[in-house]
Amino acid sequence: MIEHQKNWQAMNLAAIQKRLAGLQEQPDGVVFCKDSGVHYVVVRKDKGQIKLSLVEKVNLHTDLLQSVLDLNNPLHLVSEYTQAMMLALVWHSQPQRIYIAGFGGGRIPLVLHHYLPETVIDCADIDPIAIEAATQCFGVHFDSRLTAAIQDGRDYLEQQNRDIHYDIIMTDVFFGNGYFPHRLATKEFYQLCEKRLSSDGVVLVNLLQRDEFYAEKIKTLQSVFSQVCVCPWKDINSVLIGSNSAILEKDEIVARAKYLQDGHDFSFSLIDRALEVKVCTELFEAVPNLDKAQVLYDEAPPVGYFNFWLL
Repeated sequence: MIEHQKNWQAMNLAAIQKRLAGLQEQPDGVVFCKDSGVHYVVVRKDKGQIKLSLVEKVNLHTDLLQSVLDLNNPLHLVSEYTQAMMLALVWHSQPQRIYIAGFGGGRIPLVLHHYLPETVIDCADIDPIAIEAATQCFGVHFDSRLTAAIQDGRDYLEQQNRDIHYDIIMTDVFFGNGYFPHRLATKEFYQLCEKRLSSDGVVLVNLLQRDEFYAEKIKTLQSVFSQVCVCPWKDINSVLIGSNSAILEKDEIVARAKYLQDGHDFSFSLIDRALEVKVCTELFEAVPNLDKAQVLYDEAPPVGYFNFWLL
């Protein structure tokens, strides 16, 4: 079984590299640019890396980097927040089914698809141009185990058959200026996630630390899940982790990360990301004003939440 998996992974990596071969020959610069609603989807080649950005039409210098791929090592997750999203496997190392809201360049789905050959990965993204960019520039290929619906991430989850349960749910959804949709940050949304999770499932959320409602979003996750951890990356991103399964202490999180690192031989250090996780009292020390934060609800967005349109 292990030998069969290794053979499959070798063939899969070769297929990814073949899909990326044309980009290897192109000079640095823009390799993909298409109009998509309020922004442009732009892909650049830069010194052996492929980078996808959303560039706002109303403010062209607002350019949020969405995905990065190393052409020489396409299974390496360059962005540390994407490495932190792989901590989902600490809570559920052999998921049968994963749901990801937000696709971007498809870095996390592609890597999960490679290392978990028995896992079904359902994705949703409202932007068909981003998915087009992922297939043309990031080595993504859809099959029976990896699919992407052109749909709002919450709507997709709500409309799934009630018999379908996910072991891992991830949300990684931003507009070009860093706006995180309100309807993916509320108690009602996380209650929906809880209903769609398996009994020992886990939800992960990528947030920007500069988000004015950063503490509120963590507080909201805490209102639904008994254990909430945060894995911060510098002063840029944080990955929130929520679960209602057995509470994991820090040493157990690190130990499980080491086991996964040894088993999958990731090119990045999952152990380093595990060491950065904040649990229990560490969480309150890492997130200012968390104790004073208010829970977010569908019908009562806080004043100023939608001011991103003014940026």
